[in-house]
Parts: sequence; C-alpha cells; structure tokens
Amino acid sequence: MQKSAFYSIYLIACIRAHLCTFVFSFYSTHKHKLKLLFYTSLILILNVSCSEKTRSPEDEIKQYIESGKIAAENRNHSELADLINEQYRDQKGWDKKRIKNMARAYFLIHQNIYLLTKIDNITFQNKNNAFVVLYVAMAGTAINDLNAINRLRAKVYKFELQLIKNDSWLLHQAKWKAADIRDML
Repeated sequence: MQKSAFYSIYLIACIRAHLCTFVFSFYSTHKHKLKLLFYTSLILILNVSCSEKTRSPEDEIKQYIESGKIAAENRNHSELADLINEQYRDQKGWDKKRIKNMARAYFLIHQNIYLLTKIDNITFQNKNNAFVVLYVAMAGTAINDLNAINRLRAKVYKFELQLIKNDSWLLHQAKWKAADIRDML
C-alpha cells in the first residue's frame, strides 16, 4: 500500500515538472496564451489535489455521516445501502437488504426528508473499527437550526453505530431508539 502511494506521489511530481517546463517555454510567446492558461490551470489543480492533507479517521467518519445524511435527504436508498457492509446484522436480525427495503419504504411514504445530525462521540477500537454515537433530528421541513426542532415537531433518534473500514468506512452494526430533543443541544 505504501509503495503505490509512493509511486503515485512520484508520478504526480513528474507530471508537475513536465508541466512547469511547458508553461515556462510557452510563456514568452503570445500565440500560446491559450496553452499557457490551460497548463497553469492544470498545475493549480494538481497542486490543490496534492497539497490536500490526508484526512484524519475522525474526519473520514464525519464525511461518512454527511454522505449518509445527503443520501437520506435525497431519498436515495441505493446510495444509503452503499454505506452498509455486506455482512451487516443488527440485534433485531436485520441485514443490509432489509435495511435497504426499509429505507425504500420510508422514502416512498415521506416525500420530504430533512435531517440535522449531532455526533456525540467517536471511539476507535482500532484503526479499522469505530463506535459512533449519533443523534439525528428528522422532519418534513428544512431544519435550519436547533430552535426549529421543536417548532417542526421533528423526531429525534439516537443511533449507536459500529463502523468498519476496508477501503472506506461502512456500517457493520447499528442500534437506534427514540431520543429527546434535549439530546440535540
């Protein structure tokens, strides 16, 4: 894994060097302004993509939660199912297929879904296993802030998620129950 990362970095560095050579060679002539603009843009894109720091595991999990939120708000049961491990099984005996079907039914019934999330805790058992306590307020109207939860009569749930990481974080087990609005504060 580290070898492929090294080769990727080496390849990007070589591309940068070649692009810099092209940019400076075209810089002096006016008829190549379009090429100069193109190569400069390409260098900027490479610099931004290469200078992006590796995200921490906590940031990866926050992104995972945000991806789930977006999939639910877009009522996309397939994207939501993509966030679940194939071996998912919870205390009720539900598997990935049943969770996907439950989401599909929920999305058919509820035409508008808006979520407000609060990550209460992220605990790592090891680098590939994490436990997340998450509160989610759900409503049929946009939840702009915590004050709107009461006004919209949003339902609040507490989720306890067991995540595992292979290439990306996936849901392995989950528990959920109704929670109080005060838990979101």
